[in-house]
Amino acid sequence: MQWHKFGGVALACLVLTFGVAAPAAAQQWRLPSLSYASDDEVASLARTGFIISPDWSLSDEVSLGGTGGALLEDPEGWAIGGKLGYDQQFGHVVVGVVTDAFYSFADGNGRGAGFGVFESDLNYYGTVRGRLGYSFGRLMAYGTAGYAYGGLEVTNVITGAKSDEGLSGWTYGGGLEYFWNRDINLHVGYRRIDFDDQSFAVLGANNTLSPEMDIIDFGLMTRF
Repeated sequence: MQWHKFGGVALACLVLTFGVAAPAAAQQWRLPSLSYASDDEVASLARTGFIISPDWSLSDEVSLGGTGGALLEDPEGWAIGGKLGYDQQFGHVVVGVVTDAFYSFADGNGRGAGFGVFESDLNYYGTVRGRLGYSFGRLMAYGTAGYAYGGLEVTNVITGAKSDEGLSGWTYGGGLEYFWNRDINLHVGYRRIDFDDQSFAVLGANNTLSPEMDIIDFGLMTRF
């Protein structure tokens, strides 16, 4: 693990702080309630407005693939980040756009001929997506798809040489949101990310990786 990434956690904690403070400011500095609300208390709420959410992923795993994948273990770890977006509700249908960004702690060692030679680190990833949902009262189910990006670093631990490359690709998935009360939504979602092939010169002749990710994330969301 690269310890400089803990700076990313500090930044993500700021996202969490402002995720509470911003809605409070919009509501005359009233702190969001943590109490569970009855169905009657949330019956009049609509899923329209800007959204902000601190997010966590506890199961980041990157399937590297490609010609260079035989030299590297698939990185595993966790991630912390945040989400911003906007939703508009029309009857039971909810249409929105969202962007998220995560600092990742997924890393792996070498394998096969690369054992003891290479290490890999997924430094960050994020998405910009549209989403389409259907509201069943306080519960909403949604599908989502869009653009994905990331940053992957491969290091030769013997020579110190590194290849730090940006990734781009596509993502799709879905999830659930639930009105906990008038201030807070709970959410959980799944996303598949398929990055385009990318070359990493440090791997030598067989240097192409084809990263793929399956992500399950969860968090608290406020709307204002």
